[in-house]
Formats: sequence, C-alpha cells, structure tokens
Amino acid sequence: MKIDLHCHSTRSDGTFSPTEVVNRAHSAGVTVLALTDHDTLLGIDEARIAAKSHNMQLINGVEISCEHTLSGGYGKNKSTTKIIHVLGLDFTDRARMHETLQHLQDSRATRGQRIAEKLSELLAIDYDELWQQILTKAGNNPQAVGRAHIGQVLFERGEVKTVQKAFDKYLADNKAAYVAIDALSMADAIELIHACGGRAVLAHATRYQLSATRVRKLIEEFAALGGDGCELPADSEPTSTRRMVDRSIAEHGLAVSTGSDFHGSTMPWRRIGDVPTISSEQQGIWQSFTP
Repeated sequence: MKIDLHCHSTRSDGTFSPTEVVNRAHSAGVTVLALTDHDTLLGIDEARIAAKSHNMQLINGVEISCEHTLSGGYGKNKSTTKIIHVLGLDFTDRARMHETLQHLQDSRATRGQRIAEKLSELLAIDYDELWQQILTKAGNNPQAVGRAHIGQVLFERGEVKTVQKAFDKYLADNKAAYVAIDALSMADAIELIHACGGRAVLAHATRYQLSATRVRKLIEEFAALGGDGCELPADSEPTSTRRMVDRSIAEHGLAVSTGSDFHGSTMPWRRIGDVPTISSEQQGIWQSFTP
C-alpha cells in the first residue's frame, strides 16, 4: 500500500480541487489518502466521493496551526516560539472539530489582508489591486488565503525571482511582511484531536528552521503532551536528518506517518504519493485507525 496522509486542496492553500487531488493521488498509486487542509474540513466530503470512485480509502484529516514555545537554548535564544503544524487524522467528531477551528479560519482572512497591507507599503503596490490578485489566486475565498498564494502573486508580478524568494524576503516568520496567525497551543490541538476521536501527528518536524537539538526537543515535547506520531522527513532531506528523526521517534515511543505535503503548482517539488518508506521496526500511525 502507498499511504499519503498529508496533502492540500483549494480549500486551503493548494492549487487543485479536492477531486483533482484524489484523482492525482490515484494516478500516483496511493491507496490510503488523507486530505489535510489548513484548519478546515470543507474539502473532505468532495474528496470522499472521488475516493470511492477509485476504491481508495480516504481518512478524515486536517492540519492545525499551533503555537508552541520551545525552551532549552542559551542566552538570548533560551526560548523560541514557533507556529507548529499538527495533523489530526482519523477523527470522527467532525462537528466539534469544525466548530473549534472556525475562528482560526476567520483569522486567516484578516491575516492575509494585513500581509497585503504591509506588502503594498513595502513595494509601493496599490493595496486593492494586490488584494484582489491574492483573492483570485485563493479562489475568491478570503479564508483560504495562505502565504503560498501571496508568494505566487509576488512571483507572477515580477516582484521576486521565485516563490521561495518571496518567503525568504517577505513572508517567512519574522520577515518584513510577516503577520502571526491566531493559533491553538500544541497541547490544546492534541487534546482537541483526541476529543474528536483522532490521532495527533507532528507534521514535518524538520521544516521549522530549528537546530537539530531543538528538532529533537520538539519531538520530545510533542510526545510528552500526548502526541501519537511523527511524520517522517521527505526522501529529499539528508539521510542524517532521517536517522536523527528515526532515533527520536523510537526514543519517545511514537508511531510514524508518511505524507507528501502536496500543494500543487505552487510547490511542484512536492509530488503527491512521493512519501518516504518506513523502517521494519517502525509502526505506521494508520495501524491504529478505526477499521
């Protein structure tokens, strides 16, 4: 079985509809899929219809933005607060999950507008024109606006040479146009997922611009808060990184999860179904899913 438990559609910051995501997953040989849009469940029903047509298993999924403060550094870097992403997988109480996450969705529209305001000043662009382009990129859904949409617009306007440059210069944490997002604490997100009958998985632990020591600390704290699993690094990451994460997962008794973090054309290097292989001694989080 090929299992991809992390991907995005136009319901958040992906570029393909839920149906198109499922069709592409099927073409890539995926048999078990979770659509994990940011802080929303609105694409799941459409994705499930498409999955049934391909005889694929679709798992209820969501990617929740959490705020977490890591300690253990030195001097001015003694602690650092990061937005950490936690996947909720195989939950059953969708109504409770949706209600709790709705305020996060509402905050996304406000955040997108505030980022656009900053960029309009920094780059001397008309705000209304820029915001309309961003909205169009997000399917005219202000709640779906993500930094990937904004980066794509900046690239298409010729303001930056690549989408990544937009993040490096303006959109990444603490850069010139960055605006923090409203978020649950990591502890609250794990508690919510469990209360809704699901499994909590730490997403892409090595992509938060943390030192190796702090990545290990993050995995340790996630486990201590009751987290169930950790996503394995992509095969494109160094072998040494995978080994480090493997050791931390084993040390703290976590299951493993595999996902492509597919977004579509904004991040073409992340291909749906392109997931790492788990080691023989590792337990897949899917082994604990409800039959």
